Amino acid sequence: MKLIEISDELFDRLKDSVVDPFDDTPESVISRLIDIMDKVKNRWSPLDTCAESTEHEEESQNKKKNRKTQQSESKQDEPVRVL
Repeated sequence: MKLIEISDELFDRLKDSVVDPFDDTPESVISRLIDIMDKVKNRWSPLDTCAESTEHEEESQNKKKNRKTQQSESKQDEPVRVL
């Protein structure tokens, strides 16, 4: 086990993160905070990836719009037959 020293101010902040005063220890609070940080990291994506996915979504939407436009134009070009 490692021993660490923290300032009084940080320890006070740590105490503010206590959920259950009877069961929580500084170690359990730090562990919970690290778990939360890990979850956030897994959801976070770099800006480059975000920009690439936005460009990809825009391309997909443009392709869909083009298909719809082509379909509606082709329907308009068909002659109407009256029986």
